[in-house]
Amino acid sequence: MPDTPVEESLFQIIHCYHQYAAREGDVETLTLEELRALLTDNVPRFMETLVCGVWDKGRKEPRYIAELFRAADKNKDNQVCFEEFLYILGQLAKDYHLRYHRQLCARHCAQQSLY
Repeated sequence: MPDTPVEESLFQIIHCYHQYAAREGDVETLTLEELRALLTDNVPRFMETLVCGVWDKGRKEPRYIAELFRAADKNKDNQVCFEEFLYILGQLAKDYHLRYHRQLCARHCAQQSLY
């Protein structure tokens, strides 16, 4: 039986984490630079909106990434293990969800000539 889209997505996230974690230092953790590369390479359109400040004023990269890293690094060892990385994924999903709703609202307002 083939993997479902969600199962495939989970595998890809785990694989991606390990690809970037293996770049330097401990192969089981991400440094801030590894996290920055992972996000820049794998969610480029989202990262571009942060740089441009398109959808959320005040949350611009690289501060966004540094804040995520700092909040996730519970043991303050300047590395993010996989469990801590899950916190980052949760925050990223939350921000994507917010962006999704803003896009829906903008589309609805445009259709109703509310702008």
